[in-house]
Amino acid sequence: MKVWQAFKSLGWGQHKKGWRQHGWRYPFLFWAVARLFNKPWYLLRYPDVAAAKGSAFAHCLLYGLGEGRELSPRISISGYGYRYGGNKLWGPAQAVIHYWWWGRWRKLSPMPCFPGSGVQVVLNGQPCLAVFAHTVNPRLYGAERSLLDALRTLETLGVATVVVVPNASNPGYLATLQRVSRAVYAIPYGWWREGEADDATTLAAIEALLEATGANAVYVNTLTLQAPSVAARQLGLSVLTHVRELPAHDPGLCQALNSSVEGVVAHAAAHSDLLIVNSQCTAEAFQHRGVPVAVVPNMIDMPVWQTVPALQFDGQRPLRIGLLGSLIPKKGLVDFAALADALARKGVAVECCLYGASTPDLEALLYQRLKMGKEGHLIHKGYAEDPQDALANLDIVVNLSHFQESFGRTVLEAMAAGRPVVAYDWGALPELVTHGKTGFLAPKGDVLRVAQWVETLAREPQLLIAMGHAGRQRANALFSAKAHQVAMAQALSYLFPVATVEAEPQSGVSVSNK
Repeated sequence: MKVWQAFKSLGWGQHKKGWRQHGWRYPFLFWAVARLFNKPWYLLRYPDVAAAKGSAFAHCLLYGLGEGRELSPRISISGYGYRYGGNKLWGPAQAVIHYWWWGRWRKLSPMPCFPGSGVQVVLNGQPCLAVFAHTVNPRLYGAERSLLDALRTLETLGVATVVVVPNASNPGYLATLQRVSRAVYAIPYGWWREGEADDATTLAAIEALLEATGANAVYVNTLTLQAPSVAARQLGLSVLTHVRELPAHDPGLCQALNSSVEGVVAHAAAHSDLLIVNSQCTAEAFQHRGVPVAVVPNMIDMPVWQTVPALQFDGQRPLRIGLLGSLIPKKGLVDFAALADALARKGVAVECCLYGASTPDLEALLYQRLKMGKEGHLIHKGYAEDPQDALANLDIVVNLSHFQESFGRTVLEAMAAGRPVVAYDWGALPELVTHGKTGFLAPKGDVLRVAQWVETLAREPQLLIAMGHAGRQRANALFSAKAHQVAMAQALSYLFPVATVEAEPQSGVSVSNK
């Protein structure tokens, strides 16, 4: 973009805002952004900006950079700032200014590499996977933690990995990725959207990376990415897509991808040579597509979770019930509030604890309940950086999601911590919870039945403790690191041999050619 055109596209009020934000650096930042900014790419990458129908350049300069958005497929601002900022992570504005006025003349890479320290770094001859993360956020959620588990398993199986991330906004997460890989690369790519072509610059960058690293295949974490698959096919490489979604029960996902349920499922199959799924429930949604489907359930690091103290409850204090995760209606927020009220009416002494970052939905719910004088008492505990700490303070965990969970990571973590689970009987949750042994299942939306099961556990402390113990045993038997290695080795055998794992395949682990 020409600088004079960029200058004229902004009003004086917008320029004043830029001066207030950046002071004397504003002219240098303005010039750099004007020269680097790619409007078509920015609008495709950020549909919310396109929908607003304002000036894309003004948004990027005055808001987007501060929000952590990338401005071009040719530079990872967050990656550059993390790589060259020394002991201090540069902010976006500082990174852009440094690259344009200094770094590019010094041949500093706009899409840098972060050397890894994994076991496979010093070894040669192993198969190598280029692993593409679908997102990097300030906080880790299920997909990110599951990706780390997969990388550790691949390392154990003798498979080398290079990890590619769309941004470097979480230095702690990147450092962890570096410890289990040969290297981490930052390339600004986004999710696919039906009807939109991949950016040629992005495809070229990915192809160059695949050739430089000698990758034998591409591993895509979740079905939201397309560019890595397209680049891999151009080079004749196989593509593994690790599916953790159930499109039929996730309208938000379909909307984000601008596609239908059938379109999302068909797209995943068409862009993959192997689909790795996290449950039998997910497998059923992607079978009969002409692509092998391998079930590799999520794992749990049992030695870590066995440090959580065993459940102790004698009925002399209130029972502590927890809902963990995103505190939004589709994850059961409203149902949890209704559960608190139902238990209050029954006279069951409970503390209903919410673990997760505050959301507008939560704030509105708490305000409404305060105004209406609801019986049940909700306690917001905030976001738990360490889920072990949260579960150590709970007696029961509930999962009341209004969409089908493709696995249920918090449920497995609760079991590993020795806590009974009460959940809705749908999605993949019945694959985790054994009704009447490790917890209870209730029909979806039946809050009164959930309350009945919680009351049963509150009245029978010995049953509560026994179910917690049984849940921990089940987690160790079926979802340990060893079980994960066995399942992953079976899946990868479709593409290349890996190290032999001396363990029998667990029930629930299967591969289908249909």
